[in-house]
Amino acid sequence: MSSVSRLEADLELKTSAVKFLEIFALKVYELSTFSPNIIQNIDILSGEWGTPGFVILVNYTLVDGKAQVAKEVVESIDLIDLSITFKVVEGDLLEEYNSFKFILKVSPTIIGGGSVVHWTFEYEKPNEDTPNPNSLMEEVLQVSKDIDAFVANLI
Repeated sequence: MSSVSRLEADLELKTSAVKFLEIFALKVYELSTFSPNIIQNIDILSGEWGTPGFVILVNYTLVDGKAQVAKEVVESIDLIDLSITFKVVEGDLLEEYNSFKFILKVSPTIIGGGSVVHWTFEYEKPNEDTPNPNSLMEEVLQVSKDIDAFVANLI
């Protein structure tokens, strides 16, 4: 019996919420510049950057050094809620999970012009013995830190 699970984490950023979301909506291909040890490249396969429905192919490396690939569809981009949802449609994650989504929501902080990014993974385990994707969350948080450090240096 499969079960739907969620894994969530927050990270404080110096980068504004709009700038951070903009990278994932319009410039996600730049992630390999920010975190080359984790993200090797991101190619658009169909659609247009910034438009819901665009499809990307992500080549990345896990903490253990294992090369992975994920084909993802951007299901939604909400400029009011400052969120974006990526649904994995092919790749290594679907060998371990029945389904997998990355949900990014950014909230401005009241003081300092920064923001807080809230990452949610929604995934369906094929059985209860399937581990949670904790190391993947660590990597996503590291990529977020790398983006924040890079963008903060531009300001």
